[in-house]
Parts: sequence; structure tokens; C-alpha cells
Amino acid sequence: MSTASANGVASAGPTLTNYVAYIPEGSKQPRIGHLDLETHAITPLSYVSGTPVRSLYEVIEAGDDAFIQGGEPFPRSKAQLLPPIYGRDILAVGKNYAAHAKEFNASGYDSSDKVDMPTHPVIFTKRWTSAVADGDEIFPHPGFTESLDYEGEIGVIVGKPGFKISQADALDHVWGFTIINDVTARERQRDHKQFYIGKS
Repeated sequence: MSTASANGVASAGPTLTNYVAYIPEGSKQPRIGHLDLETHAITPLSYVSGTPVRSLYEVIEAGDDAFIQGGEPFPRSKAQLLPPIYGRDILAVGKNYAAHAKEFNASGYDSSDKVDMPTHPVIFTKRWTSAVADGDEIFPHPGFTESLDYEGEIGVIVGKPGFKISQADALDHVWGFTIINDVTARERQRDHKQFYIGKS
């Protein structure tokens, strides 16, 4: 995961849609900035008071209008990128499209169901500690798995709580999106008969 895109734009100041979590060169403190996808420059963000924004959760809770440019843009190479969302486990939906469900069911690693398509959503969690930033090495866990697999997924960042939300209103609760490389130890997923260990 590298950047997160908000489902909307700020009403004042620069248009902010691609947020990035990073640690500036020479610092140990995480910050949130805006990543220009054309120039790959990062613009630091601060509260109006001048206090740096440290977490994407702050952006989600306070809203785009609470922030201003907190410094001059600088090259992405001058920062260590972080996962945009960290500190909370990731909720995921398994077998979320027909072709993948059939492929997985026929792979020999699916111990969760006897049929291709589940009758109810398959919900599982991934530990947040398994998330790495764009460009970081994925540790292959030698001796633990010999069937490391990967899938490109869309990460949906929920910014507004709700209950019994209608399909028509669902996007009103979505703050933004990110890209996730979902890495799985397939035989661990099979052997444990649930996804948590194999997915984390």
C-alpha cells in the first residue's frame, strides 16, 4: 500500500486526493502529505495551527478543510514511505468475484467451502503488522510457507460508521480507496481452515 485517495476534494486550498504516509529524511516522526502523481513530489500537510498531521485517521476524522500546506514540496526519494493505514487490522471479503472463487475452489487450498460460490460473504481479517509500504520487501517466511501467493485488491477506507446501510447510501460512508497487494500463505490458509494466519 502506498497512497490513499479520498472520495472527495477539499473546498479550500489545494485539491487533495492522493494522501501519503511517510517519515521525512532525518526524522523519526511519521507525517501525512499529498503525493503528486505526475512529479512524485510530496507536499507536507499541517493543521491550520501549524501542527503537522501525523496520521491518516486524523485526516478522515477532521476533514480536508482542517489542513493546509505545511511545507515546500520535496522529492519522494527523500522520504521513507509507510502504509497509509496502520494500527488497525484490515477487514477483508474473500471469494469476492466469481472467477476467483472458482479458481480458488479448484486449487486444492480451499478448505472453507465445498462449493465454488459461497452463499454468504466470507469475512476475514489481516493483521495490520503485516502491511508494508510501496516498494518495501515482502518477507517470504522461509520454512513456514512454500505457497506464497498474491492478489491485487481494492482497499476501501470507511470513514463514517453506520448500521443497516442501504446499497444506495453505501458510498456515503466511504472516505477513500487504496491499492492492496493481498499476500497469502496458501497451505497455512488451507491447514488452519480459516484465513487469519495465512493472510497475516
